Amino acid sequence: MDVLVVDDNDVNFIWDAIQKLQLIFHPSVAPFGKFDYEKFFKSKAQKPFSLFLDRNILISLFKLCEQGELKNRTEARRVALIMAWAALNGMEVSSGLAVMERASQLHCQESGLLEIQRFQEIMSTYPGQLWVALAEGRITKIPPISYSQALAQNITVDYAVGGDHYDMALASLLHAVWLYRDKRMTAAEKVREFFQWTCDNLLIGEYMLVYITLLFTGYENIKAPKNANSKDVEKVIAGCENQAWDISYLTHWSTLYEYPDEYPEEFMFATNDILLKRIFIYKNNPYGWHGVLSNVFSKKEYCELAEFIGKTTLNRQLPDFGEDSHTYFQSLIDGEKRKLTTQ
Repeated sequence: MDVLVVDDNDVNFIWDAIQKLQLIFHPSVAPFGKFDYEKFFKSKAQKPFSLFLDRNILISLFKLCEQGELKNRTEARRVALIMAWAALNGMEVSSGLAVMERASQLHCQESGLLEIQRFQEIMSTYPGQLWVALAEGRITKIPPISYSQALAQNITVDYAVGGDHYDMALASLLHAVWLYRDKRMTAAEKVREFFQWTCDNLLIGEYMLVYITLLFTGYENIKAPKNANSKDVEKVIAGCENQAWDISYLTHWSTLYEYPDEYPEEFMFATNDILLKRIFIYKNNPYGWHGVLSNVFSKKEYCELAEFIGKTTLNRQLPDFGEDSHTYFQSLIDGEKRKLTTQ
């Protein structure tokens, strides 16, 4: 058993750094990446927490453990801080979503099982005490690990399949970019059209709605998918495919905390991605998507949008995905790609 021995200075350093850097998110105990201590420890006493890592953090963790150090020492300390904080709170760390991102891009289950095995070897090799020392800067290197190259066993998850959340995010981003490139429509018209399209074709995802609202209104530091304005449609599509994973992290994770009674633990998410942070923070303001709409549009535009949203969702019939949701989503994705080629 890994026994973590820390003093008050260690505890204060770890918590202060986590709060300052805003690396860990949860809709009620850390909606802005800053913890409400009372809520956190009360929740923790009732149910254990599990921490998901995003892809960028996982990649840095793999490189750090393989090399023993990173050229970017700030990144090394940031990764160590997350691992130390999880150890300090007796929290299970999960790489599942981050592993699925790469494995599904490659359409390769073996890739996923290899990374899961590497992550398991990391978790069984390095004690929490080492992460604390690296996070605090008392050491700059850790003993490198020689990965076994084995594949994880007894895994029932198919990491090669991106899943419904990714498919919906990709279809949504392709449609959003099609609207984004249209210079004739106003931002309010684009939001209205996107919401109607979502209601007609998909489940409503508030994280996506927050993102496209901020994107269409040109909100500061909210970036479109890479190459969104390119004349090369393949580059446009590739940018949407990449960013779809960012949004699907949030939508997939949100289903885990939306129905807390169905799971034996609570779920948190670790990321240093600026876009993901902003989307999460804006969505989890006290008024959610409507709070964002009221902030970025005039009172008249907001009232018109709010009325339209209310009427559209009243007695709305959910779209029928059929027996094979992936086939349904793929057809929708293909249609959006064709629209981009003729734009």
